[in-house]
Amino acid sequence: SERKEGRGKGKGKKKERGSGKKPESAAGSQSPALPPRLKEMKSQESAAGSKLVLRCETSSEYSSLRFKWFKNGNELNRKNKPQNIKIQKKPGKSELRINKASLADSGEYMCKVISKLGNDSASANITIVESNEIITGMPASTEGAYVSSATSTSTTGTSHLVKCAEKEKTFCVNGGECFMVKDLSNPSRYLCK
Repeated sequence: SERKEGRGKGKGKKKERGSGKKPESAAGSQSPALPPRLKEMKSQESAAGSKLVLRCETSSEYSSLRFKWFKNGNELNRKNKPQNIKIQKKPGKSELRINKASLADSGEYMCKVISKLGNDSASANITIVESNEIITGMPASTEGAYVSSATSTSTTGTSHLVKCAEKEKTFCVNGGECFMVKDLSNPSRYLCK
């Protein structure tokens, strides 16, 4: 029986040494020591100018987690992230918020969680499409934007002139010819030529 005990002790020592080298075996026996697992992120498609939120969430709350966000493989940090993107850290999760999304915000976003026990990552594709033919990135005046969103083809540039009716001819005081500017956004504009 003494010999058996000796063998048992020897085995115990080996196990301790082995678990020191391989954290996986130790982590497997203790549930809180498992590396954090991220929930799946959903890919989103949205119109330009809208607001988007990507949630990077672990399946259970851990303390001392670090989250990193990447866009198309490049890390988004304070120095290089666009002004319309904000990253908020909350217990066990991180949120990436895109305000007034533009076509440039399209791409693959990846979130990486880093902890002492291990890392995990999740990714989602963001697709931004133009909304109602309003060209993003160009400073459109409010009137121009309103016209192009209200009517898909007509813009202020395509208004045409029609000769005034008899009763409106008095509009031209100096004897010029009266024209009415036919325009969908402003139907009653008169002009003298």
